[in-house]
Amino acid sequence: MPPSLRRAVFTIGLVLGLALGLVYTWVINPVRLTNTYPALLRLDYRHDWVRLAVLSYVADGDLERVQSRLDSLEKEDVSESLRALIEEYVAAGRSPETLRELTTLAEALDVNTPAMLVYADATVSPVPTLTPTPLPSPTPTSTFTPSPTATPTKTPTPTPTSTPTPVHTFTPSPTFTPSPTPTPSPTFTPSPTPPLLQRLSLAEKEQLCSRGQSPHIEVVIQDEDGGGLPGVEVWLTWSDGADRAVTGLKPERGPGYADFNVASDVAYTVSVGELGMPLVTGLRLEPCPVEEGEEPFTGSWRLVLAP
Repeated sequence: MPPSLRRAVFTIGLVLGLALGLVYTWVINPVRLTNTYPALLRLDYRHDWVRLAVLSYVADGDLERVQSRLDSLEKEDVSESLRALIEEYVAAGRSPETLRELTTLAEALDVNTPAMLVYADATVSPVPTLTPTPLPSPTPTSTFTPSPTATPTKTPTPTPTSTPTPVHTFTPSPTFTPSPTPTPSPTFTPSPTPPLLQRLSLAEKEQLCSRGQSPHIEVVIQDEDGGGLPGVEVWLTWSDGADRAVTGLKPERGPGYADFNVASDVAYTVSVGELGMPLVTGLRLEPCPVEEGEEPFTGSWRLVLAP
């Protein structure tokens, strides 16, 4: 076989081998990671993991648990995510209690940011209330009246050689009192209305009892007019996991509807928005009331969140 033909056959065999290997590893039998740990996640997913772990600490205050969840991550990932979360919550005007919890955790993890300095102490000084200062009454200004020029009086004496010395009498000028400068009154700026998601709270909690239905948690997000709000992220977290849903993906149930499949004997926390603050904590499935002789079963929950 000529050398050129051997090179061509070798090149074609190499290309075919690489192509078949890629098809096998990418299509036929791709790599699937199961039961992995957070350090192997993509960067944005690692940040999400840190934020979820931090918010679970805000909900239950278990420092050892959140430290064990973050041990496998690089310190830079934890610091960056926690610092961004604190600055985001300070800018959004979250409650001082929540910011103190985040500050306590940041200090325990040796994370510092200027936004947390106000909440580093255990107590927060109350915001002073501005009291308008009454304006002083203006003092009338005295009008200067010039005094008349004194005319010298000549007194004759019997001695012709003496010359009388004229005597001049002057009236003192009045003293002027400067009027005080008026103090400007403070200008008050009305506080902006927080976004809708920050004003959500639990408006309704209903147990659903339908025998044969798998246990689940339904979440309905409503606006100010009571209409469903689509496209809202809803997070369901528990001690060792988390799940995410978006409202409006089941239009037959309403634009603000989302649900989760859940298990018994687990305490769940419901949060709204991009890893927002928990709105419902310690949510557990409970048995439905049954009549005597009926087999007991576990019910589900329907939560309505509205401003």
